[in-house]
Amino acid sequence: MLSASIFLSLFTLLFISMGVYYLAKYIKIPYTVLLVLVGVLLIPVSQVSWLSFLSEFKLTADLLFFIFLPTLIFESAYNLNVKSLSRNRVSIGLLSVLGLLVSTFLIAGFGSLLLEAFGISIPFVVLLLFGSIVSATDPVAVLAIFKDFGAPRRLALIFEGESLFNDATAFALFTIILEVMRTGFHGFTTISQGVFTFLIMIIGGAIVGLLFGFTFSKLIEYIKNNEKVEITLTMIVAHLTFIFTELISQNVELLGRPLHLSAIIATVTSSLVVGNFGRYKISPQIEEYMDKFWEYFAFVANSMVFIMMGILFASLFNDKMLYIKPMFLMLVVVTVVRIMTIYPICFLNNKLSKLKLPATWQHLLALGDLKGALAVIMVLLIPDNLTVVGLPDGYVLKELLTIMTVGIIFFTLFFKATSLGYIIKKLKINKFSKIEKIEYLESKSLIFAKVLSRLHKLKTKGYINNKLYSSLKKTYENKFEKAYKKCGKLACKSEKTFLRLLRTYAIGMEKHSLKRLFTRSELNEKTYRALLDKLSYQLDLIEENKENIYTTMAPSRDGYWEKLLYKVFYGKGVKDDPASMYMYYRALRVASRKVVEELSSIMKQSHLDEYDHKHYLEDIIATYEKFFRSASYKMNAVLEQHKASLEKLNLSFAKSAIFSTEEKLLKELSAREMITPKINLKLNDEIKVENSI
Repeated sequence: MLSASIFLSLFTLLFISMGVYYLAKYIKIPYTVLLVLVGVLLIPVSQVSWLSFLSEFKLTADLLFFIFLPTLIFESAYNLNVKSLSRNRVSIGLLSVLGLLVSTFLIAGFGSLLLEAFGISIPFVVLLLFGSIVSATDPVAVLAIFKDFGAPRRLALIFEGESLFNDATAFALFTIILEVMRTGFHGFTTISQGVFTFLIMIIGGAIVGLLFGFTFSKLIEYIKNNEKVEITLTMIVAHLTFIFTELISQNVELLGRPLHLSAIIATVTSSLVVGNFGRYKISPQIEEYMDKFWEYFAFVANSMVFIMMGILFASLFNDKMLYIKPMFLMLVVVTVVRIMTIYPICFLNNKLSKLKLPATWQHLLALGDLKGALAVIMVLLIPDNLTVVGLPDGYVLKELLTIMTVGIIFFTLFFKATSLGYIIKKLKINKFSKIEKIEYLESKSLIFAKVLSRLHKLKTKGYINNKLYSSLKKTYENKFEKAYKKCGKLACKSEKTFLRLLRTYAIGMEKHSLKRLFTRSELNEKTYRALLDKLSYQLDLIEENKENIYTTMAPSRDGYWEKLLYKVFYGKGVKDDPASMYMYYRALRVASRKVVEELSSIMKQSHLDEYDHKHYLEDIIATYEKFFRSASYKMNAVLEQHKASLEKLNLSFAKSAIFSTEEKLLKELSAREMITPKINLKLNDEIKVENSI
């Protein structure tokens, strides 16, 4: 029975974690590192009698495995773009599968040699199990540091993709090696069975994940504008996929042997499906709540995992000095093997893929392999009574592996994580590109211009006096002029870079317009995706410095599985559906008009004459005016051809616009307390009924 002291411990630790979060921001130390340190310090603190409850809440394998791990996997995979993953599949695949397998065997091989040289004989299979535990990476601290230092998005994607998929590879390998330790090694038979089990775990887990992802995405589709139900469904799919896959592994047999499936791969797959196909079925108004919920839920999970790691680790080293020597030796091996593995893998990637990994990124991949929750989970899952012939006298298998793993985690957190920021700066990975320099200065110019406009309004309304206004006005005019002149000089030096910036800016405006149309239900899901694919394709062409970037509809770049999922979710493509084609051209028309309006507004600002290459602005405005006319013509052609069937669609657009206006006004009246809650409820119900929403 759970006691009150356990819950008191849990919520006190959560409260402490929140304090640590603010302290980490203040002293600029990675949050997860500080959490582990605080966890270590809590052990002596909990010895005080009235604080003894702090040690009541324990980090168990089941808690980590069935609660925290699915949460962390879902939050990470839900926000990954499948197309981006697909484009980087070579690098992520090589790092997460081949890299991990090579790393595991190299750790076992070199570790065996080094330990033997120091008079410590540990069976190869034990070191192989250890290699599978510590070869997986944890992205939590790395990505937090990347965010603080502004590392490239593609590099962050590679780190996160490697972590997600090598977690699955590592756990599958760990399970197989653990089974070999239980049953013994029988030559080719054991190897062939191991390979077969590994493939079944990965493929079977992916199939289960696809089924759950598809099922729950369809359930979300049937529920509209109910954030509680939609968010709950995503929580259920994360944990139910994981638990169901584990139940299959424990209770189903194939050819007389347990049918092991990878719960991690299943959860990753279902999360990717929900995040890339199901998220468009989530009510647009609720999507922001969904993202915030999972960001917070993952934050709480990480907070508890890392602070409990510190508590767990601090309690391990009592009377365990016997294992300190092999721990330090294996620490050297793991560090060296990571470096030995990364560079050949990156060399192979650069030979096989068009998307190269720069040398600076390779250095960061070699040095940024932090370890985290999965390593702890695997260690805790090792049976206490598991033994192996050949261990030195006094050695206990689980204690040995636990201490060595803890040593690696401590080293990566306290030394690697804290030095990553310095390494990023030293390698100049966070250095602005040419386009980013112009974008940075232009953004500053825009901010200062807005401040000046705001100051004028404050003075006009009498909120600030003339003296204060004159002082602030002079300060911000100087700031604006300095930033603007620097921006202009850079733009003059690199006209192509400036053109790229303008094109990217225009596409950003298009995206914003399309998002608003989708939110107002004036775009269906598959049409919205097709338009985003077109803009994504154009951005890729800009990145590749192509001149001819504009296209009405992007060519398909989907792989087999993406095409299959698209068929399952949407049936007909946009081109084969008159209603979707009408919405497509109508949305292009709206977005093009918005770009023309925005850029024309910029043209009218007199201070842009000196540096901003007005002819580029004029060319882009002319291009989007052409797009507007073309989209209008094609939209009307589709309407004329399918007039009868599209009349209802136009009616729904009109009703959607009316509903949006009424709903917005009602919210304003309610927020200003101009109507009572009863009136608000009554009017809200009437508006929904009248507009059949």
